[in-house]
Amino acid sequence: MRVTAQKDDAIIVFRLGKSSNGKISNGKDKILQVYSFSKAQLDYVASNEKVNPKVFFDLADSVCFDCPFRGYLKCYTHKYNQYSGFLSMMRSIAREFRSNSIPQIREVSDKVLKMSANRYIRFGTYGEPTLLPIDMVSNMVNLSKSHTGYTHQWAKKPEYSEFFMASTHSVGQSEMAKKLGYRSFMAVKNSIANAVSCPASKEMGYRSTCEKCGLCSGMRKGKTNIQILEH
Repeated sequence: MRVTAQKDDAIIVFRLGKSSNGKISNGKDKILQVYSFSKAQLDYVASNEKVNPKVFFDLADSVCFDCPFRGYLKCYTHKYNQYSGFLSMMRSIAREFRSNSIPQIREVSDKVLKMSANRYIRFGTYGEPTLLPIDMVSNMVNLSKSHTGYTHQWAKKPEYSEFFMASTHSVGQSEMAKKLGYRSFMAVKNSIANAVSCPASKEMGYRSTCEKCGLCSGMRKGKTNIQILEH
């Protein structure tokens, strides 16, 4: 099941289904994944039979903002499997709304809340999760079984600290995020003290899944930062 909405220049996609990624979910239960694409990405796919992946990802500035990994091939979402899935999704949405306008985000709220009930929600599967209205995020989380979410916009949007982790890349950044109320999910070159290693990471032997663990849920599970080795 998929619900698509628009908010300014962003196309927000809520997809309820099973995941084949064993690091995220056990693959048995349906999970709700939230994506944010740019309108420019959708228009590019809709008007071109042959799509250049570099052009596609270079059009993501309105949903990736100043993320340090937004450049082509810098983000893990730029790998072939993810890209092919994004492309298929964009083509399907382009066909669905060929003759109709995409509803605004508030118009799909009731549908999304029903999809959220007793599910694991993965905010920011692609794109920036703070594009969602904060009251909508709060309502989704309150209905969910568990959730995870990460934002590179923590310095500009401290109000989302209750729900999302600050994506940081140094102890200094994490200290800045802490002053704004955030716990951090730190991508580091070497393990550091005073941070818990991600249980769903390679270095921890994939002991858990994001769905089961749920540590990366903002201020809802403790105060300790989470770390993962850069990959």
